[in-house]
Amino acid sequence: MTLRVEGKLTNGKFEGITHISNQHSLFTMLATDQRGSLKRMLNPEDPSSVTPEQLKEVKLALIKNLAGRYSGSKASGVLVDPEYSYEREFLEKCMIRADVGLLMSAEKSGYGGQGEFAPQVSFFNGLDAENAVASIKKRGASAVKLLIYYRPDSPTAKHQEKMVKAIGEATVKYDIAFLLEVVVHSLEGGPHKKKNPKEFAKIKPQLVIDSAKELTKPEYGVDILKAEFPVDLRYSEELGQSPSEWCKALTEASQTPWVVLSAGVDFPLFKEQVLYASRNGASGFLAGRAIWKESVAMKNREEFLRTTGVERLNTIADIVNTYATPWYKKYVDSLEEIEIIRGE
Repeated sequence: MTLRVEGKLTNGKFEGITHISNQHSLFTMLATDQRGSLKRMLNPEDPSSVTPEQLKEVKLALIKNLAGRYSGSKASGVLVDPEYSYEREFLEKCMIRADVGLLMSAEKSGYGGQGEFAPQVSFFNGLDAENAVASIKKRGASAVKLLIYYRPDSPTAKHQEKMVKAIGEATVKYDIAFLLEVVVHSLEGGPHKKKNPKEFAKIKPQLVIDSAKELTKPEYGVDILKAEFPVDLRYSEELGQSPSEWCKALTEASQTPWVVLSAGVDFPLFKEQVLYASRNGASGFLAGRAIWKESVAMKNREEFLRTTGVERLNTIADIVNTYATPWYKKYVDSLEEIEIIRGE
């Protein structure tokens, strides 16, 4: 059951969405679920040599200092991974504030690198969708997050859609919120996202819009869309692409509330993206590396996170609190209008 049906929402999904949003019904969420990319950050020459203990050390510092009860941050939620950040003992050390909701990733790490032009999603630990969601629910998460590389014209589009629907059905069964992260990718024979960024920037906005339009249809069961910023600000003026208008188009295309992802860009650029997105219909952000990436290689990692990291997170949280649209506004005018479904 989704809010698109007569303003109704099951209790579990409502509680999950509420837990990962703040008192203004906005999302100011921190991402720490990186696995393969974090290994590459720790040891670019030999990522495979990075140990689970090293990963946990970094993740503990990120979570504790940016979402912990003594951090002073304005995080409303924290996204963790299901392989290194799920154990009760580890999460207790993180000291996550009670009002910060936990999101957990469902996808297998690194699958995007298995086929750059048409990657296929699979779930962590080789689980099927139902068991992946059941495991995440059991671990005390408020929401399930799934990352897919997608575009409607991709050879793997149908596979990705099937997998999203499977997670969506499982989150309905286990009554837990579902956040879908969508990243568009290159296709063989077309402009390459990394090698020809300006050429890719010409087609990116429509790909982002079309992907949102498809994957937020009711049959996918998605509650929140985590979307790429629709334009590349390096080229938008030259290409005649209005960031505001494309963000408005994304708001119109998505049938669910949406938040902007950081994609590892530098903080000043992400701050600008958050401002455009918030002013034009977004309900917040879910960001990781833009906030904390420099800290990974630092000896004074925790000091950086306690100061610069928290300042960055709070700066963009203030932008969201000032300009963004509460998530329930996608469906009803006030939170009180939502009808909660309880009982068998």
